[in-house]
Amino acid sequence: MPGDHAYALNVDDQVLVEEILPRSGILQRPSPIGRSTQIIAANVDRVLVMVSLKNPRFSDGFVNRALVSAEWRKLPATIVLNKMDLCTGDADRGLKERILKVYGQDGAGYPVFPVSCETGSGTDLLLQHIKGATVVMTGPSGSGKTSLARYYNPSLDLKIGGLNPKTSKGKHTTVSSRLVLLEEKTTLIDTPGLRMFSIENIPGKELQFCFPEFLPFIGKCRFRDCMHMSEPGCAVKSASEKGTIHMDRYNAYRKFIEESVSSNSGNR
Repeated sequence: MPGDHAYALNVDDQVLVEEILPRSGILQRPSPIGRSTQIIAANVDRVLVMVSLKNPRFSDGFVNRALVSAEWRKLPATIVLNKMDLCTGDADRGLKERILKVYGQDGAGYPVFPVSCETGSGTDLLLQHIKGATVVMTGPSGSGKTSLARYYNPSLDLKIGGLNPKTSKGKHTTVSSRLVLLEEKTTLIDTPGLRMFSIENIPGKELQFCFPEFLPFIGKCRFRDCMHMSEPGCAVKSASEKGTIHMDRYNAYRKFIEESVSSNSGNR
């Protein structure tokens, strides 16, 4: 597993793993097959949610699910907005500003780094941000995870894929997770592209704690067991109506709660 720490022996120029040490900083998701859990990476310090404005098109759904999953595992997350060299028109610039407003320091509170692996714009600031850490990149196929790894370490022989011309979605070129060593004890974990990041393993009652901007208001509702949906006197809902919590994030939370209720009803 990428990121695992282990005791190993060198025997006749062959490295033999003797023991896998206990894991921490785990990023996981439900397995696409069955109901088991799939560990994406272990012993990581931060999650980089790698997305782009277009090619492939930005998805709030993916970003919110990836952020919630990181919060559930108590891992700090950073949004990397790649392919900024394609940001040319007013619509692109408007989308960028909305992303910063919803997810950035004045919204959900996450660091957001607009970068371009083509021009190098923003990459120095991002590298300084992750310096000395082990970070796992997760994002849709074609969002530029492998491009970023190769930008930081040009000596790597990594295959980079393009987009499917029929679907405008990325082609899977990374089929398994891999460690990429950078300078200053910085390590990137490149992972296969994901179409969607499932969060069905997270209990519905715990989802409220996976939205960091909700935390100042949790416990201030009229009812102690408030789920912040339609209950009267809900401090979280009130904050969203006043704009303190961005309505897009509140609506994402409501959607996840409804999905959780539906999933639990179907399992009975």
